[in-house]
Amino acid sequence: MISRDLRNIAHALVLVAAVLGLIAVGLWCRGDALEPEALARPKRLTTEDPGIPDSGRQRQMILAELKRLNSRLEGIESALRDGEYVVQTKPAAGEAEPAAGEKP
Repeated sequence: MISRDLRNIAHALVLVAAVLGLIAVGLWCRGDALEPEALARPKRLTTEDPGIPDSGRQRQMILAELKRLNSRLEGIESALRDGEYVVQTKPAAGEAEPAAGEKP
């Protein structure tokens, strides 16, 4: 008589064989094995595709941004060199405001 453990192992092996058979039938009915990989790739690749980075366009965008930042910094620098500024401070949270005429 076959022991209970061997019977459970046999049932498990039959189940595994059935699942592998279903997978094989599914792959067989799906068509050529290389077809899904070939369909995943586009036929022609262009630089307009979102998946392909265009390093030249990226550098042009970086240069345009740097030029814009440089012009803004030149404006700030010229204003700092030529103008007079008044700095006002606000008391930190929890500090009392000094009365008029008092030193903080």
